[in-house]
Amino acid sequence: MIKTQWKELIAAGGLVFLLSGVLVASQTTHQAAKGVNSATQQEVIHYVRERFGIPDAAKLTIAPFQNSEYHDFYQTTIYVENGKRKAAQSAFVTKDGRYLAIGSVFVASETVQPAVRANPSATDQKIIQYVREKFRIPVTIKLSVGPFQDSEYRDFYQTNIYAESEKGKSTQRAFVTKDGRYTVIGSVYNLNADPRKEVEHSISLKGQASVGPADAPVTIVEYADLECPMCARMHQFLAQEVIPKYGNKIRIVFKEFPLVTIHDWALTAAIANECAYDLDPSTFLRYRSTIFTNQGLINGANVRTLLLDFGQRVGLNRLRLATCIDSKQSLPRVEADLREGQQLGIASTPTLFVNGRPVVGMPSPEQFYKILDQALSSAK
Repeated sequence: MIKTQWKELIAAGGLVFLLSGVLVASQTTHQAAKGVNSATQQEVIHYVRERFGIPDAAKLTIAPFQNSEYHDFYQTTIYVENGKRKAAQSAFVTKDGRYLAIGSVFVASETVQPAVRANPSATDQKIIQYVREKFRIPVTIKLSVGPFQDSEYRDFYQTNIYAESEKGKSTQRAFVTKDGRYTVIGSVYNLNADPRKEVEHSISLKGQASVGPADAPVTIVEYADLECPMCARMHQFLAQEVIPKYGNKIRIVFKEFPLVTIHDWALTAAIANECAYDLDPSTFLRYRSTIFTNQGLINGANVRTLLLDFGQRVGLNRLRLATCIDSKQSLPRVEADLREGQQLGIASTPTLFVNGRPVVGMPSPEQFYKILDQALSSAK
């Protein structure tokens, strides 16, 4: 990653990391908001629990809404307690009760800008200045802002903030209100939407590597890093326990989410795995399983050779696989999975979605079976 602060910013884009014990509570004091409907607070609690898959056993509470320094936003803090683990996340809620914002909010303009999309340069410069100062990004790192595009939220444009140096490039999503007044660096969520349907709508299932019937009542979407040891354990559990137990009742869709900032061969493996799908879809699962099984043998120096050996072992043509890997032919597929996962707020692997319900990390078999059984019951 180009800079630690930027990595932290990207991680803060989603609330999934709450249960990891990160403490991000605001230290700013604000006056209590008057006349806020307590039902809105309960809506936020319900949305957060559903959208981020916080288990029923975890206690989820929200602090009273406070007037923030931003006229159109209340500020609050969301608390999660799960056994001995406690976490807090500052958040903003628009005063009309429509949107939840996680991340940093700042005033991009003191007045309404009716043509912010047509004339974004002034807003771009304010975003760059804010990011550079807030996260202490040195001038040696180039910051830029992508074009404003329509988002899934009618009151916001979405854009990307890019940080680039000789060591690499990172991307963070941001949202700009259509009146040009506010920018949210992080994530925005529609509190009036069904959170699980919202997740399902955001995930592409067409043309994806999968096992199980397309009309299965339960769809599991797995975002995994092929260099991640916990992902290897989850993959083994899915292949050896879950699929035999549930059979045609489930479909598993596999997505690539290489953590390139901490793993040196994960991206190459993801490209190779998607090459396997492009060259012969029937080899995909066996190839993926072989990579996971042999994680301990792979390093940055031998990854290409071993990936070719594994491909040959499962029946792939070695020359065609080498050509695909070297040309990075499947990289667009990997990048699409990464963008999708980032938009969903994924911050760690493995992250799974069971009919839209997030499952982060490696739950116990009993916990996972309970989630599947609940999904099956709800699908009837």
